[in-house]
Amino acid sequence: MKVLFLPDYSAANAYQRALGKSLAELDVTVTADPTGSRRVLPVLEAIRRHGRPDVIHFHWTEPYIAGGSSRVSQIKARRTLLELRLAKRAGIGLVWTAHDLFRHDRREDPNELAFMRSLFELCDAVIVHCTAAADALLQTLGTGESGRAKIAIIPHGHYQGAYPDTVTREEARERLGLPAAARVISFVGWVRSYKGVWELYEAFTRLDEPDARLVIAGEAVDGAYAARLTAAAKGDERIHLSIGFVPDEDLQLYLRAADVVAAPFLEIFTSGSVLLAMSFGRAVIAPRRGCVTDVLDEEGGILYDADDPQGLEGALRVAMAADTEAMGRHNAADLSRFEWSRVAEATRQAYEAALRKPDPAD
Repeated sequence: MKVLFLPDYSAANAYQRALGKSLAELDVTVTADPTGSRRVLPVLEAIRRHGRPDVIHFHWTEPYIAGGSSRVSQIKARRTLLELRLAKRAGIGLVWTAHDLFRHDRREDPNELAFMRSLFELCDAVIVHCTAAADALLQTLGTGESGRAKIAIIPHGHYQGAYPDTVTREEARERLGLPAAARVISFVGWVRSYKGVWELYEAFTRLDEPDARLVIAGEAVDGAYAARLTAAAKGDERIHLSIGFVPDEDLQLYLRAADVVAAPFLEIFTSGSVLLAMSFGRAVIAPRRGCVTDVLDEEGGILYDADDPQGLEGALRVAMAADTEAMGRHNAADLSRFEWSRVAEATRQAYEAALRKPDPAD
């Protein structure tokens, strides 16, 4: 079976790399194409460049619909749907993994919702990572229960072995200039408003814990948001900011140095960040929303009510005294549920379902 991933984010995205590698072990040949945002017909051009696939596996939609001022381009959206319809008429199966409900940190765009509805209707199979995500997607698109038959619930795979992991906690803290005996809370990833980084900063500043440290590491999309955070944290020796791109080999520093990793999302659909922390054997602070509770249990996570204004602060206070080392060991031991071999097998089954087209005579 030959599958084309669109778009190709594998250079920076361990999810696509791990899925492609595991599918190859099941005799699925995966090719991937860059975003193609500058091409007139990106989907058809990808097929021309790589050869006709059996299945197109659509991952992220933004490169194919984004216009100016972060709004959806109706022209791009219609063009993309037209290209996918032509591919489907040629007998190519269409599969979409809905990694997110909407593009983040943007005002609601009715054109994006219309595109997603059309994409869902057009696809032969739609993958989500948990039941909560399936329910949210169906409710948002307004398809009702009729759309559930084409949904495949496939867990997100773990990240063990996906990134370098050679430093000890002590080495990581020394390199980051963190006290050996400090209680360290780390946030690692894109520094964006929907991830609750500002809320994490504010909640941490209310802790009267002189030995606590907050580490925030990652690239910021919004320069003004990053500047606000940097200015507010200035002068507080307990807060360590590293705003900028984190190379794969440095990711381990921020995770290994941590007693607990915070994932205080204001919006969350899937749970890749939580699984990254678990893959490094870290305890995790996260809200009870999206796929979090399908991945993280009370033994490995400090979960809080996302609608409680004091929920995150309360979780940070719990983390000050919790046995985070034991919680991290539990999380690392719980990763067998998220083995990529299982993810790949379920994904292959979704591909096969997409290729079993109904007979028009039926």
